[in-house]
Amino acid sequence: MVLEQLLKERWVEKRPLFALIVGFVYTFVGAGTAFIFFGRNISVAMLFLASLLIVPNLNMLFDVEEKRERKEGLKHFFRNHRDVFEACLFLFLGIFIGYLALGIGANASGMDFSEIFSYQLNFLENQQGLSGEVIGDFLESPFRADAGQFLAISTKNLETALIFFMLSFFYGAGAIFLIILNASIFSTFLIYIVDTLAKSMSQVPSLLGIFSIHLVPEVSGFLLAAIAGAMVSKALIKEKLGCNCFRNVFKDATVLLAVSFLVIMVAAFLEVYVSASLFHSFL
Repeated sequence: MVLEQLLKERWVEKRPLFALIVGFVYTFVGAGTAFIFFGRNISVAMLFLASLLIVPNLNMLFDVEEKRERKEGLKHFFRNHRDVFEACLFLFLGIFIGYLALGIGANASGMDFSEIFSYQLNFLENQQGLSGEVIGDFLESPFRADAGQFLAISTKNLETALIFFMLSFFYGAGAIFLIILNASIFSTFLIYIVDTLAKSMSQVPSLLGIFSIHLVPEVSGFLLAAIAGAMVSKALIKEKLGCNCFRNVFKDATVLLAVSFLVIMVAAFLEVYVSASLFHSFL
């Protein structure tokens, strides 16, 4: 692809801000292309088109990461993973900001937001039970956080992390579709909350800050699981099964997956005991 040839893996890997810009731009390119061919029925098409643009860049990053892991294994674990993790995280943030800007722009220009993000809204309403009444009941009732909520959110997010791992294992960088889907759903949820509850635009940065408390570690856990799956997938293709290089990658990926689970548990704790409380008191 033309855009792939314009980018070097080191640019995305070593420059987090550049990775953020790449995610933002690719989101708009994917949405624009989907709009040309599908009109306003672009809620799923724009996700696939953005994924097609980003997959080659992630493949380049994962190739570099696999080479490091097969040589060093668990040595310099955090240093070796820092670059690729930062690149993936800032790619996600760029995608998230891109869809947030698309949603806000659609509302401001008079376009039908519910049509453009129809899949995301249906997912939130039908799968997550989101509605104005549910939000109103939450705000009107006294805030109570309990271990049951923490356990339910942790279990659900750990299952999602395993899905990320398995998709990366079987599809390599193709798991980016699930990452982009989550970015679009998170941005849709935030826009929905703003439209439903925000009394003025001055509240939007505060709402975004509150959600970021648990959103960033939660997404980080998902990304770590996706990176672990992609590393094992690359090792199976490039290395002999059972050789020292493969064992290095496998051990490294196992620890990476364990770290992702720990980060997701922390995110669930923050969501139940910090974000929800701040959200309740703020509104």
